[in-house]
Amino acid sequence: MTETRSDGGRRPGAPLPRWPVRIADVPAGGIHVRRRDLGADDLAAFAAWIGVDGMSALDLDIHVRPYRGDGLAVEGKVSATVTQTCVVSLEPMENLIAEEVEATFRPEDKLKVHLVQDEEDGLSIDASVAADDPLIGNGIDAAAIAAEFLALGVDPYPRKPDAAFEPPPDGAEVSPFAGLSKLKRGT
Repeated sequence: MTETRSDGGRRPGAPLPRWPVRIADVPAGGIHVRRRDLGADDLAAFAAWIGVDGMSALDLDIHVRPYRGDGLAVEGKVSATVTQTCVVSLEPMENLIAEEVEATFRPEDKLKVHLVQDEEDGLSIDASVAADDPLIGNGIDAAAIAAEFLALGVDPYPRKPDAAFEPPPDGAEVSPFAGLSKLKRGT
C-alpha cells in the first residue's frame, strides 16, 4: 500500500526490508553485500519509497570496508527496473535506474561541524567532515542505502522514446480556460 503525503512524496505502508551490516562484523578487508531476486512485497516497498509506480527488479552490489578506524565506507552499484508514467502519453513505461554507490559513515559524535577560516568566504564548513554520514547504532542498513541512491536516479519527467506532443489544431482555442468560457456563455 502506498500513502500519498501532503508534500507530494510517497512512502510505503510497509517499511523497507532491513539489511543491517554491523561495524563489528566487517573484517579489515571488508565484506561483499549483494541483494537481488527480491520478493514482490519488498519490490513494492522500494517502489513506493522512491516514488515510482512499480519495480520489477532490484540489484544491490556493494563492498563495505572499515573507514578511519571507527566508521564504514561503502562502494558499489545499485540498479532497478521501474515502472513510471510517461509525462506525454500518460502510459506506463519501464525505466532502468543505475547508480554508483559511494558513501562513508562515522559515529555521530565524530561528525561535529568544524568551521574553518577561509580568506575569501570568511567562515566555512570543513568539507572533509561534512562528507561523512552518521553511523547509527554501530552499523548501516544496506537497504536504506539502496533506496537513497535509487531515489537519486529516478527520472522526474519520464518520457517514452516514441512519445510526441501534438499541439491543438490551428484555430482551436489553446487557453486552459477556453472550456470554462464556453460554459459561461451557455448560462
